[in-house]
Amino acid sequence: MKKISIFATLLMLLGLGMSSCKEDTQPRLSAPTEFVLNTPPAADQLYIFRANDKNQSLYDIEFTVSQPNYGLGCVPDYQVQVAKSKADFDAWDTLISENGNEDPKNPFLGNDGNPLVSTLETIFTTAKMTVTGDVFSGGVNSVYGLTAENYNGEAVPVAVRVHAWLPNANYSSIFSNIIELPQVSSYIPIAGPGEIYLIGQPQGWNISESKMVAVETEIGSKVYHGVFDIPAGQFQFRFYSQLGDWNSWSIGAQDEDNPVDITFTDGKYSGPIFVSAGGGDEKGKGAWQDSSWEGGKVEVVINMNDMTIDMTMFEGRKVYVIGACNDWQINSDKLALKETEDDSNIYTGTINVEAGKFIFRFYTALGDWDANSIGSGVEDSPLAISMAGGSYTGACVDGKGSWQDDSWAGGDVNITLDLNDYQVTFEKK
Repeated sequence: MKKISIFATLLMLLGLGMSSCKEDTQPRLSAPTEFVLNTPPAADQLYIFRANDKNQSLYDIEFTVSQPNYGLGCVPDYQVQVAKSKADFDAWDTLISENGNEDPKNPFLGNDGNPLVSTLETIFTTAKMTVTGDVFSGGVNSVYGLTAENYNGEAVPVAVRVHAWLPNANYSSIFSNIIELPQVSSYIPIAGPGEIYLIGQPQGWNISESKMVAVETEIGSKVYHGVFDIPAGQFQFRFYSQLGDWNSWSIGAQDEDNPVDITFTDGKYSGPIFVSAGGGDEKGKGAWQDSSWEGGKVEVVINMNDMTIDMTMFEGRKVYVIGACNDWQINSDKLALKETEDDSNIYTGTINVEAGKFIFRFYTALGDWDANSIGSGVEDSPLAISMAGGSYTGACVDGKGSWQDDSWAGGDVNITLDLNDYQVTFEKK
C-alpha cells in the first residue's frame, strides 16, 4: 500500500508540474535560475554577412542554449537579443526595471540616439537556433544606426544573449549569459522591392505625395516599373527615391532644374537619367516634358544600373482577333480588342468583317497557333452561330474552336470578351 501511495503522489505532482507549462493560473514551477547561451566555436573570428544580387541572405548564424531549469520537460520560447556591449544590456535592464516593458515603437535609446538593445523578430522553440543573416544584420544595424548611406561593411563588436519564457507564465522569464562577438560585418537588408515616386504636374508638384509610384521589378534589381495616367497638357515630371526634400534624392532628365522636351517616336522614348546622391546636392532635377501630349497612360522603366529611362505609350493588354477576317495571319496585331481598365480582364473593340469571312477566334499572344487561344470550343472546329437578330452571346473556352456565321453580309462588329466569366458578345454595329 505504501508503494502504491508514493506512486500516486508522484503522478499527481507530475500532472501539476506539466500543467504549469500551459497556464499561469494553475499550480506552477519555481522561477528558473540557470540558463546558458553557449559560446559559438568561432566566436573570436570575423563574422561576415552578405547577400546575393537579389538581396537574398547568403549566410546565417547559429546559437545553442541549455534549457532553463524549470524542473520538468517544459518547452519554452526563445528569442535572441543583440546590443553593442554588455554595458548596453545592463542599461536596458535597468530601464526595464524602472519603467516596465519597452514600447516597440519607442525603444530605450543610448547616448548615440540608437536603440540600446534589438530583440530579433524570430521566435524559436528549440535550443538550437539558426538566425538568418538578414535578421541578425538588421539587429546589428539597428543598435549601431547603420544605413545604406553610412555603412561600408566594416566589422563592429556585438553582444548577444537569449531570452526564454513559457507562454502565459510571467515568472518563467529568464535571460541567458552574454557572449561577445568581437568582429561582425553586417549588410543592409532590403525588406521588399524598392519604390520611386513620380513628382510633377500630374500630382500637383507635391514633394510629399506618394500616390504615383514605380516599383522595383525584383528586390535588389534597381530596375523600377510603373504605368501612369498623364492628363493632356500635364506631361512634366521627374522622380524621387525619397520624399520630403526638393533638393535631394531626385531622378531627372538632367541635373539643372529645367524641363527637357522629349518626343515619342513610334510610341516610345529612351534617354539617360541623372540622379541625386542626397545631402541637398540639387542634382537630377530636370523634368521630362512633352508639350504635345494628348493624354493617356505611359509605361515607364527606370534602370538605375545603366542609368536609363524607357517610356512607352501604354495601351493596356490586348486580345487579338485571328481568322478569315485577317487572312489567318497569326502574327498580325491589326485586329485587336483592348482591356477596358487595368486588370479588368474585359476586352472590347470593333472590327470590320467582310461577307463570307465571319470565322475567327482570339489569341492573348501572337506567334503560336497552338498556344494562347480562346475560342468557342477546345477542338479546332467552328461553331455555327447566327447574327440575324443583330447580336450573339455565348460561352468561350481556352481552345481553338472558331465562331462562324455563313449568313453574315459584311460590316462592323462590336465585340466584348469577358475573361472573368468566359463570355463573348458580338453585336452588329
